[in-house]
Amino acid sequence: MNNIFSKNNFISFIVTSFIILVLSEVLLAQNTDKFVFGGYLRSGFGLDDKGKAMSHFMAPNAESKYRLGNEAETYLETIFSYLTENESGATFDTRILLAMVTPMNQTNQAVTTTSLREAYVVAKGVWGAHPEAGFWAGQRYYDRHDIHITDFIYRDMSGFGGGIEDFEIGDFKLALAYLGGSFDQLSPSGTPYADEDFVINKSSLDLRLYDINTPLGILGLTSTFSFLNGDSIVTEEGIFTVTDSKGWSVGIFHVLPIDKEDSRNKLNIFYGTGAAQNYRSVMNAPLGVSVEPGGTYNPDDIIRLRVINDLMINFSHKFALQHAILYQNLDNGLSNNGQFTWFSMGLRPIWHFNKYMSLAMEFGWDYTKQNGGDSGSLFKITLAPQITPSTTAMSRPALRLFVTYAFWSDTFKGKVSPFSYGNQTNGLTIGIQAETWW
Repeated sequence: MNNIFSKNNFISFIVTSFIILVLSEVLLAQNTDKFVFGGYLRSGFGLDDKGKAMSHFMAPNAESKYRLGNEAETYLETIFSYLTENESGATFDTRILLAMVTPMNQTNQAVTTTSLREAYVVAKGVWGAHPEAGFWAGQRYYDRHDIHITDFIYRDMSGFGGGIEDFEIGDFKLALAYLGGSFDQLSPSGTPYADEDFVINKSSLDLRLYDINTPLGILGLTSTFSFLNGDSIVTEEGIFTVTDSKGWSVGIFHVLPIDKEDSRNKLNIFYGTGAAQNYRSVMNAPLGVSVEPGGTYNPDDIIRLRVINDLMINFSHKFALQHAILYQNLDNGLSNNGQFTWFSMGLRPIWHFNKYMSLAMEFGWDYTKQNGGDSGSLFKITLAPQITPSTTAMSRPALRLFVTYAFWSDTFKGKVSPFSYGNQTNGLTIGIQAETWW
């Protein structure tokens, strides 16, 4: 495993460490009851069956992978929050979130990337008629929804902007925000963007209605209008132009609570066009669109339909289950080979032997198809004995050993984990990992 700090990333790492030190001094100097320190961490190490640093298994044209025993990086988020409250009960919450990722890699190109992912303030209790409403401005994580077992953050409107949230209208709530995108180097799941996956800014007006109680569960609705003012991707060979684009999207969320501890079923149906097709505050390269010097791409004709069902049940103190199904159809707007289909299904059963010891297994299947291009499947199986504080699916910290085996279609040869298994249609990795949030 080679982890090489480039000059820019080394400077960024030093600056991040300095910020953390300063915030720690602030904590000592101020009222600690109002200061919150939180975060997320996954870290470990794995080997392939040749004894080299592991790389992950992910199907071509899929946007996520089944993550248990399949994460080839260390990722850290540190959250610092300070709450100010006045004599009238109004609160002002200041939040900063710093992130760092270090990939496992078999080349000398691996770098540690640091990022400022949140820096914003939210004020509540300042509107006498609606004290529950919050006003915010800055850069923040905004309305993120994910499938945990694939780490697929399928809606992520995080970015720079401002708005109002938790405004109560009868029995439900409303949120309205203007979001100007984010210049973050990291994807929603915390991995660096690939060189070919351009990321450019756009503007979005996002409206949400949520916490709508119905006889069959809790309903949420999203509606987004996005505008992209074009951009140019400059390469050594020339300039690639992305034209102006407008688009809209709608989404439906339905959460069905289940009468078990921390259990629920969550359904999302999404349809988006043009600049709003990806359910995010930035525009990135759709599947099948590559940066070609001298080329031009018009995003107006992109259409995406996606349906996700995400289930989690803690049946008892002995057994828990997570299950996900995903269907996506994407038209990238190009006349040749522009249609992509992605179907994914997986489950993670967990058997608890006592309060601390458990065995997690994960079975994942991704099928992708490109009209006029490749189609095929990737199957992934992981066995992971683990230690956790309690007997629920999401109990953390978790310390794990894992063994992962994957196999895929002949058409995907050389496109799945190419550094380790470029000429094969199967692979095996073993390793150890810690994962926690606090």
